[in-house]
Amino acid sequence: MNKRRLLGQHMLMDTDILKTVLDCAELNKDDVVYEVGTGNGVLTAQLCKNAGKVISCEVDKKLLEMAQKTLGKYSNLILINGDGFKLNYDFKVFVSNLPYSQSKSAIEWLATKNFDRAVIMVQKEFAEKILAVQKSNYRAVSALAQYCFDIKQITNVSKNSFYPRPKVDSVLLKLVRKQKVDKNVIKALKLLFSYKGRKVRSVMKKFKIDKNLNLGEKRVEKLSPEEAIGLAKVVAQERLLQTI
Repeated sequence: MNKRRLLGQHMLMDTDILKTVLDCAELNKDDVVYEVGTGNGVLTAQLCKNAGKVISCEVDKKLLEMAQKTLGKYSNLILINGDGFKLNYDFKVFVSNLPYSQSKSAIEWLATKNFDRAVIMVQKEFAEKILAVQKSNYRAVSALAQYCFDIKQITNVSKNSFYPRPKVDSVLLKLVRKQKVDKNVIKALKLLFSYKGRKVRSVMKKFKIDKNLNLGEKRVEKLSPEEAIGLAKVVAQERLLQTI
């Protein structure tokens, strides 16, 4: 199997979509851009031309070596071999054609970061999930994304726009940060949603948390993003206190 497929990487080849990504990012020379997945470097080069500084991470050493040869002329570029979601850099704009397998982790990671805006390419099914509002595909990541970001669906992207060609279509999204949360709240939110179908009252009883939150009769999957995060903050704090 092609190593690109093993890593979940599909290179964007459509120049029209590439231009749309750049237009949505609205870059200027004061911007520090963080890119996860340098890939073939085509997008990276355009980011360098439009931003003040670009930090681009690539987990594949061979791809990085190729990128170093083709992108070496850009003095405002820092190329890094490694998992971009495990590094700690300050940035204003996040741009990424996300590996499908990392889309959920990327949203959780972005939810903990201080930044201004992000332009990301995700699998169509995942886009529908984070845009869902209390429907059958409303998940913890849906509540998290809607609480932390203003989300705009920019355009659908055909699988024919990539190489290797994925099995599904993608969606280009723009996220503007509203607020962030910490990792403990995200863990608590995921724990809450593991009890989908249960009433908040019974879940709180199971957690041995005795607080009047006026949400007792609501089922977990019917909580608004604000209610879900508010409840997750209580759960995170109370469970932390219980371990002290």
